[in-house]
Amino acid sequence: MKNLFFIGICFVFFVPNLLKAQCNPFFDYNEGTSLTLTTYNSKGKEEASQKMTIVDKTSSGSREVLKTDITLYDKKGEEMFSNQIEMICEDGVFRMDLSRFAPPGMEQVEGMSISYEGEGVTVPSELSVGKSLPDGNFSMKVNSDNPALAGMMGGTSVAITDRKVVAKESITTPAGTFDCFKITSNTAVSTKMMGMTRTMETSSIEWISEEVGMVRTESYDKKDKLSSYTELTAFSK
Repeated sequence: MKNLFFIGICFVFFVPNLLKAQCNPFFDYNEGTSLTLTTYNSKGKEEASQKMTIVDKTSSGSREVLKTDITLYDKKGEEMFSNQIEMICEDGVFRMDLSRFAPPGMEQVEGMSISYEGEGVTVPSELSVGKSLPDGNFSMKVNSDNPALAGMMGGTSVAITDRKVVAKESITTPAGTFDCFKITSNTAVSTKMMGMTRTMETSSIEWISEEVGMVRTESYDKKDKLSSYTELTAFSK
């Protein structure tokens, strides 16, 4: 579950620059585009992977909609979770269906639903070293007909701050070599459960490339020790 949530956070915060035509050059996705993101622990051992495939793309004026199949696999390559989402870019603003971050099967539980707020963050069409980027956040709340269960589950909120473009570098992954912008940021994940709130603070480094999007991201704990990293391991158009 931790890996699912981590990959999800990477995706919602690091792919807001998704569509090219009227929106942004950092992703050039079309029907049939496929990519795989693989997450490793600090020792380089695979923890999970996520495959995303664009199954349909529609355009109307300044609005573009990508229907996307997403499948999460565990470290043994066995499927853990799959879902289809819509990614929307309109007037230069990217929006993503946050329901994909629900724990597997939770929304099928009778009397239980999940509500979402927030839109992640955006990435402008032009980046330059030294540029500061907007903060972003989203939250997920579990609702239930059972007051005791609703109180126990609480919710989760994520805030990402202090985003800044600090360099331009060439990054090599199993998917190839890419010219990237390097972006640093801080993330706070607060989870409420059984009346208590637990907050996990991390810092991140992200590398994004035109036409491809996220190439690599590294997550560090409060002591600036690498805790995990995710990189692009396959890409095809």
